[in-house]
Amino acid sequence: MNTSRRLPYLLMLPGIALLLAVLYPFLSGVYWSFTDFDLTMGQNPAFNGLINYFQAFGLGGEGLHAILVTFAYAALAVAVQTLLGFGVALLLMREGLHIRFFRALIVLPLLMPPVIATMMWRVMMTPDGVLNYMLGWVYLPPFDWLGSTSTALFSVVLIDTWIYTPFVILILLAGMQSIPTEVHEAARVDGASYPREIWNLVVPLLRPFFIIVIVFRGIDSLKMFDIIYTATRGGPINATMNLHVQSYFTGIRSLNIGYSMTFLVVLWILCYALAFFLLRARRGRLA
Repeated sequence: MNTSRRLPYLLMLPGIALLLAVLYPFLSGVYWSFTDFDLTMGQNPAFNGLINYFQAFGLGGEGLHAILVTFAYAALAVAVQTLLGFGVALLLMREGLHIRFFRALIVLPLLMPPVIATMMWRVMMTPDGVLNYMLGWVYLPPFDWLGSTSTALFSVVLIDTWIYTPFVILILLAGMQSIPTEVHEAARVDGASYPREIWNLVVPLLRPFFIIVIVFRGIDSLKMFDIIYTATRGGPINATMNLHVQSYFTGIRSLNIGYSMTFLVVLWILCYALAFFLLRARRGRLA
């Protein structure tokens, strides 16, 4: 009898152990952000309060610029990918052999490692690359895609869009296929046009799927590292230096671990806040 009572607690032990294994490095990183932990100093880290945060996110600190780049990148990527993914998902809702072929083809970018895909796009975005060659077909001037401060962020978002829009398409396509055909038929019987049917029927019913897309792609975009680092390494002139890349250069390159962790803690807060408010909105608890 005692054994049967203890069994549920014993089954909880692996989960508790996993939780502790995750929390320990996380809490250690948060603590280090309040210290002067610097591997070049050769001394034990000492608690220094909020000095790292004031230095990073005070006036003139590189953290403010990194936050702006992080938000700009995430907003552009999520907006473009959501709109583009919704449009393509509508096209793929049709029937036909060619549609089934494109449904299978659309997932190919997701199968490619982001670093490899970014290296491929870097080659295409060189001044004499294939993209500028194609612009010449329509008599447009060549772009300095990744070498200009005015185009670098948009170019990296373009790479991100090519890689991850298929994820958005798959989520929204699954949502569209879950809508009963009777609902569409009733709208057509009532005389609704196709655009009105999409706006007044499909979009409201896809609201939970849009929230899923925004949460996943929003968090991924906020903490983006591999695409930005591979494409521009935060340049040119910090034009694409977001929080994650800034933390890498501060912690891994400069070995200032405590200062580096301040960027990651703020990044975690932003990701958590986005997920929290969107999931609350999904449950209809926001006023």
